[in-house]
Parts: sequence; C-alpha cells; structure tokens
Amino acid sequence: MNRNLGTILLLFVSGQAFPQFNSFEFQKERPSVQVVKKIESDSKPEGIDLKPLVAQEIHSPNEPALLLASLPLDEIFLTSNYGYRSDPISGEGKFHRGIDLKTNRSMVYSMLHGQILSVGSDSLLGNFVKVRHGSYESIYGHLSQIWVSESEEVLPGTVLGISGSSGKATGDHLHLTIKKGKEYVNPVLFIQLIAKLRTKEHVITYLSNQ
Repeated sequence: MNRNLGTILLLFVSGQAFPQFNSFEFQKERPSVQVVKKIESDSKPEGIDLKPLVAQEIHSPNEPALLLASLPLDEIFLTSNYGYRSDPISGEGKFHRGIDLKTNRSMVYSMLHGQILSVGSDSLLGNFVKVRHGSYESIYGHLSQIWVSESEEVLPGTVLGISGSSGKATGDHLHLTIKKGKEYVNPVLFIQLIAKLRTKEHVITYLSNQ
C-alpha cells in the first residue's frame, strides 16, 4: 500500500504538477516536522505505526529543492483516528471518515498541487476547503479563516487558511479527510509518506529502494 501511494505521488507530480508549474520553484522553509505520539483513542487502524518521523529537506549544490508535497500542519499530533470511535459530542459509536489533528490557530497547508474544488461552511465541518488532486480530494475542516478561493490553483505548502473550532467541534483542531472518488482513504498513510517524500529526490530514492 505504501509503495502504491509513493508511486501515485511520483506519477501525479511528474504528470500534472511539472507541466503547469515548470516556470518556478517553490521551497517552503519550515522547522523539521515530527509526528508526535498520538493520544489514545477507542480504535486504532490496523497496520499503522505512528512512530516519530522527521522530514529532512534535500538540496542540490546549485539550486533549492522543489517541494512536491507538504504536511498539512507544521506539527502533526493525532488526536482522533480514522475509523470507528465514540463521537466526542454525542458519545455514539460512529465511523470517523478522516482524522483530527491538534492545532492552535495554526496555518493549514495544501498537501499536494491541485485546484480548489470548493470553499464553504456547514453544520458539521464548519468552515472548510476542498482541494482536487487529480483523482484524489483532500478536505480541511473546522477552519477559523479561509485564504483561498474556488477554482484557484494551489501548490504544495500553499496556505489554505487558519485552523479553528467552527462547526461541530469541541475545540481548535483540524479535521482532515482524503477521498479517491467516492472511497475514503486513511489520511495517516499520506502524512507518513509525505513526511518522507517531500522532494523529487526523496521520491526517487524511496522508489529505487523498494
């Protein structure tokens, strides 16, 4: 599964991102990102090991690294898993179609190159942004501010908005959902891969070692 997602990242970027954005390089300078040990919850996706990960930028001697993917936050701290859980408000057992990440009015970044599918607000997600990445879609919910507009093209690391507690939320956090068509995908898999495969050099090295 991890190799398939790594291949998807490489094919997506080489097939779609470079032709449209080959005229400029985008480098996001941020502190090293660490996936911190998750808070215990009622369910744990099988086969997911949230060990600490540190993303290191790889730079060539003559030019900066081209960022192909970005983590959604500067610091990743999982507070609620993908899968069945007790709803934090109603207490009922429900399937959580995404993950919740700890935030404190944090900047929220686009994970991949894509186009803003929609922005809006509803009673559950509050203020949200949906981004289309080819056949995939990422959804960022409970925002306090939205900084992008519908149909806008975004790059990895583009700031989509600021986290918050709008909608059905008990506090400031980011709800992240990823879909492929009508099917939901565990976002933890993408976060773990993106922590390793943020530049072209990372992707090539990763795939060559599989």
